[in-house]
Amino acid sequence: MSDRKTTAVPAGRWENLEALGRAVQSGGSRGAPPGGDGNRSDRGARGRRGRRIAAIALAGLLVVALVGLFLGWRFVSQIVSRNAQPVENLAPAGEVNNFLLVGSDTREGLSPEELRRVGTQEVNGQRTDTIILVHVSPRNKKAVMVSIPRDLKVDIPGHGVNKINAAYAFGGPALLVKTVEQNLGIPVNHYAEVDFAGFLKVVDAVGGVRLCNQTGHRLDDSFANLHMAPGCHDVNGVQALAFVRARHIDSDFGRIGRQQQFLRAVMSKVSSAGNLINLPKLVGIANIVADHMKTDDTLKTGQAISLARRLGRLDSDTVDMRVYPSAPSGPTFVEPLPEAPLLMKALADDSGQLPPVGLPSGRGVSLSSLRLAVLNGSGASGAAAQAAERLRAYGLQIVQTGNADTPTGGESTLAYPALQAQQAKLLAALLGDQVRLVPSDAAGSSRTMTLTVGSSFHLAAPPGG
Repeated sequence: MSDRKTTAVPAGRWENLEALGRAVQSGGSRGAPPGGDGNRSDRGARGRRGRRIAAIALAGLLVVALVGLFLGWRFVSQIVSRNAQPVENLAPAGEVNNFLLVGSDTREGLSPEELRRVGTQEVNGQRTDTIILVHVSPRNKKAVMVSIPRDLKVDIPGHGVNKINAAYAFGGPALLVKTVEQNLGIPVNHYAEVDFAGFLKVVDAVGGVRLCNQTGHRLDDSFANLHMAPGCHDVNGVQALAFVRARHIDSDFGRIGRQQQFLRAVMSKVSSAGNLINLPKLVGIANIVADHMKTDDTLKTGQAISLARRLGRLDSDTVDMRVYPSAPSGPTFVEPLPEAPLLMKALADDSGQLPPVGLPSGRGVSLSSLRLAVLNGSGASGAAAQAAERLRAYGLQIVQTGNADTPTGGESTLAYPALQAQQAKLLAALLGDQVRLVPSDAAGSSRTMTLTVGSSFHLAAPPGG
């Protein structure tokens, strides 16, 4: 049964509640049983009345909850369906779903005065300022949110090599979905888009948010109308929009960091106690979102509620925030790093443990930072050199090749010092189950792991060669 359908509270429940009320009234008028102890009878009657009152209160709360659930479900359903549109190339939805969330820089919905406040002017067409892939799995505790750099170098079907945000300009949501699926190797099940005006108005509706300039110096970008001193500041919608739009103060990755900080701030403010108990304000915020958000027409009410519930306050307990593993390549593009497919494959497989890559603020590790000695334990001539050549193609630093002191036959092992545990997890994600991890008692300061390859060792070439 589609979860867009809602079953109203059965009339029988109201009739039962009325009957319960009549039973209490009739019970309350009864006297003590003939020949009984009056005091004991009075105490028994009071006890029965108390239990009945408690039962009525509980039933009343249940009815209120059911009515609230009914109205909330209908309200969310209206929001989801208000600007629903067909989006081609989406994969069929299932228990595990990947949502592509897009922030569009269309000026539609902004008045001339708001355009002046934002420090921009009306332009034709639309581009994507923000691209985020959200992975939601019922069996995993956290949702995963992967920010995709808008300058990521991709092959856009039918248009050749370009930045990923150009896909939207060339072919709208359908081409952007297809580009993400083909270049990142992961299906997209649902699509949602929010524009400039919604961005600005939601912040003002929640009473502003607190954002922090943690660079230690002033941020000035006249193109985005951003002027922010060091430290944390309470900002309105215009100032918040400038904070996330600025492109001339740092890199695409600095911009992603500001976007993630902003999203946390907004979700935290919306879910704060003061806003949650203010029903008119919540309704107003929801209406703003509905007016400025487009979704695919296959998104169901239950899926939308599940997404909102899983994102929660966007804190570390509910959401694993990542950045698509990539790095600048010249003045124009950002290119994927060799470990990027490992993260995407883990999401596509709905893995319960993701490789330690793409973590915010550079806390993740990269294959290019790994130092590896490769030893031949198979006894076959050239096995270590062949494995080392393939590993270099993934960006690893091979510091030594040679023969193992003890043959391993078909088994391959990876010995790593304690300080390289994260790096070992990343390499294990690349090599798979064919390699057994072995903690090493090497010196604590060692940064080198040792891979001993057996006769069954095999490593495919990196994507694209």
